[in-house]
Amino acid sequence: MKIQLRPYQQDFIDAVRNEFLKGNKRVVGVAPCGAGKTIMTGWMIREALNRGKRSIFFVHRKELIAQTAKTFLDLGIPFGIINSGAKMLLDRPVQIASVQTLAKRVVNKDGKPNKNVIDALNPNFLICDECHHILANTYKKVLDAFPKSYLLGVTATPLRMGGITLADSFDSLVESLSVNELIKLGNLTKFQYFAPESDIDLSHVKSIGGDYNNHELETLMVDKSIIGGIVENYRELADGKAAICYCVNVKHSIEVAKAFSEAGINAAHCDGETNPRVRDKLVNDFRNGNIQVLCNAELFGEGFDVPHCQAVILARPTQSLTLFIQQAMRPLRPDPDDPDKVAVIIDHVQNYVRHGLPNDDREWSLLPNIKKKTKCPECGQMIFPIEKVVRGDDGKKSTRKFCPKCNCMFAKGEALGLGGRQAENKDGDLVEVKVSYDTQRADDKPAIKKRPTTIEDLLLVAKQKRYKSSWAAIRALEFVKSYDDCLHIARVCGYKDGWAYYKWQDIQAEINASRTLQDARLVC
Repeated sequence: MKIQLRPYQQDFIDAVRNEFLKGNKRVVGVAPCGAGKTIMTGWMIREALNRGKRSIFFVHRKELIAQTAKTFLDLGIPFGIINSGAKMLLDRPVQIASVQTLAKRVVNKDGKPNKNVIDALNPNFLICDECHHILANTYKKVLDAFPKSYLLGVTATPLRMGGITLADSFDSLVESLSVNELIKLGNLTKFQYFAPESDIDLSHVKSIGGDYNNHELETLMVDKSIIGGIVENYRELADGKAAICYCVNVKHSIEVAKAFSEAGINAAHCDGETNPRVRDKLVNDFRNGNIQVLCNAELFGEGFDVPHCQAVILARPTQSLTLFIQQAMRPLRPDPDDPDKVAVIIDHVQNYVRHGLPNDDREWSLLPNIKKKTKCPECGQMIFPIEKVVRGDDGKKSTRKFCPKCNCMFAKGEALGLGGRQAENKDGDLVEVKVSYDTQRADDKPAIKKRPTTIEDLLLVAKQKRYKSSWAAIRALEFVKSYDDCLHIARVCGYKDGWAYYKWQDIQAEINASRTLQDARLVC
């Protein structure tokens, strides 16, 4: 199979290469699901291989190893595999690795670096797939083992749970086309979006690690009437379509799959503990059309490529924008056997109210996502909306946004920047949400974003991560060019001028020591 790059893919590769040439050794590349991230990174690896360079492409799930291997074979790239149970061929200049296995191989049992493996691999180029996981300790072990390597991380959503950005791990950010631009190019399909009019009351559900508590969600979502509604709405809105249903946890997924089966719909449950052979068979049965609805708990998200998938059912509320986008966009892959495909997204839990639609234009950055003020439609003042639990005419409770100044209640979606998105009534409890495919991007060239370097921006990062201001001050010192820069940092952080004086003296001493070492090397 001969692969040709599309113009936007070549632009993306050129932009990443330019960032490396500028001295930014760690770059995050942001591209939506369906942009061809594996093809673009594979192309870069092949170019590096032709120049005699070594590369490691590492992923966080074994299913992604097989998908990556297929793309690399199509590109004509020979490779070794680093994974549990696979024979290591460390002499090969390109490796596809499980990050968990790689992290174990580069460290000995005593916790010290495994020099034999590290020296044998010796990569010039590291590619981290789904790099929004890169802050985890497993990834840190890999990066610590190869500190001199160039790093490219790729993801559709450069955020961690709770909206934490990747500023600690990357120097700059390269952003490819938007979802709407990919839809216009035919790389993704159009879609219909359905959601309930009335809110699910989540006011009593606690948050853990930036998302809702799974156990408390399970208690809410295993209600038979809610599960029954999931089956009924599938029949009404996506009957016969191949659908993936994202559930709260294993117990919830089993109950939903059982309800579908009892209704005469071929359905199955699958999770991370399912026997690998059984799981592979279930996925193949889904791909072949023998299973209509595949229920799971966070299993079939990142990198799960099934063009045959026509619909998704969102049955798990989430505060994570990353998780929402990964799940909602699963059915948007074009299907060669169905050129007129229009995907269906059934959002039973109103995740779109929290996050917008999957094709909304988003401003990605290495800076923290600071809560923005919204203009009140009633009094016109710029305010931070507050949440209150209210009881509707039907007696059901829901959480709504209010203006703290005039106490007016916002229309759904209005306070979240959704522009008061309207919904059209359909028969039943769900409504169709209007979808716009317009984009706000000024052009189709990759957008470049830099890591925070000023004390003001670094203090925002520190606040987001709950670090002390001293962390921001020390990081800001890496970018100072004069004593005045040090003085500015001191005054912003509330330090005495003497702090700036001594820090500038330390910086001058380091510069002089570096020059002395360089002179010595020239003499030698």
